[in-house]
Amino acid sequence: MSKFDRRKFLKLAGLSAFSFPLMSFQSMEMAKHYPAAKPKVQFIRDGLDHSPEEYAALLAQLTKDNALQTDSYSKGGVVAALEEKFAKILGKESAIFMPTGTLANHIAIRKHAGNKRKVIVQAESHIYNDSGDCAQTISSLNLMPLGEGQTSFGLDEVLKAIARAEYGRVKTKVGCISIESPVRRADNQMFDFDEMQAISQLAKQKGIKMHLDGARLFNAVVHSGLEVKQFTQLFDTVYVSLYKNFNAASGAILAGTKAFCEGLFHTRRMFGGGMPQVWPFAAVALDYVDTFMPEYQNALSLFSQLKTLIEKEKKFRIETISNGTNVFRFFVDTANIQQFRRNLESENIIFPAAVEDKYFKLKINNTLNNRNMNDLVSLFNKIL
Repeated sequence: MSKFDRRKFLKLAGLSAFSFPLMSFQSMEMAKHYPAAKPKVQFIRDGLDHSPEEYAALLAQLTKDNALQTDSYSKGGVVAALEEKFAKILGKESAIFMPTGTLANHIAIRKHAGNKRKVIVQAESHIYNDSGDCAQTISSLNLMPLGEGQTSFGLDEVLKAIARAEYGRVKTKVGCISIESPVRRADNQMFDFDEMQAISQLAKQKGIKMHLDGARLFNAVVHSGLEVKQFTQLFDTVYVSLYKNFNAASGAILAGTKAFCEGLFHTRRMFGGGMPQVWPFAAVALDYVDTFMPEYQNALSLFSQLKTLIEKEKKFRIETISNGTNVFRFFVDTANIQQFRRNLESENIIFPAAVEDKYFKLKINNTLNNRNMNDLVSLFNKIL
């Protein structure tokens, strides 16, 4: 359970560590422009996207009784409590804090691969496209991208990749298979679960380690209707982001067996990731871990209401994504879609920039719980 009533804390006026007033999901700077009757709903992030003032006030609440135990170089204290909590939730023996998801993924596949330098990844994955070729440059791993342009790759593709590695003129081995789900580059679509199960079974037969890039795993859990451990039991290790769903300013969890995690803090430090204190990240993530899913399920229920209301309108249209999670497309019948976005900002409704001036690619998150959906649609119509 949360250490305090967060909903009351965020929805009513409160005091930060510096005795500044705090309003629902909006910073003091925003409060200069928006009255308290206009709580923020943002469609940009996976999490709440706290302002610096909100984050400082939250930390003040979490530390006001002086019970929080700090860490030393990312070990012990509240960090150890966070690691233990996530290990249990993810169904793993142990877990370790990492400062970023990039490092969590890199260290996981590096350790799994060992002397088997080939690693199968998705062509659209974060580790292959958005990590600066860290696995290749720093750890000399040979990433084998499969499923170009797709969310998933299939068992047949994996078999072919393994055969190509093992039966070449110089025999090599695949040491690890990494799967990202949901896939950020594919609008947070989920990897096909049946294929995931089949690939995991094959990997076990061949002695190949499996790693899950589950940065947004808890979105997938809610949207798929599956349990967390139905995903994680298919993998030797799993990474979960602490800022996407659990609102920490930074951080990640990497979970696996005790043998895998033992001594891994040395590797973390070798990569420059042994930060002297990370309790401001760990304390916030630990406070949100039990409430994210019920609050997100409520946000999805509100989104369903919003979609039903929008379907009655002629000027707006919502398009959901097949096998998707929290991303949807929002179409507006207007000659100036960017102006529509700017006008929304004056009502503390935050949209990203429009895609090719045609539609908005929006994210469902728990800030949707801040507004009534009938009022939101009325607001859309008024602004248009």
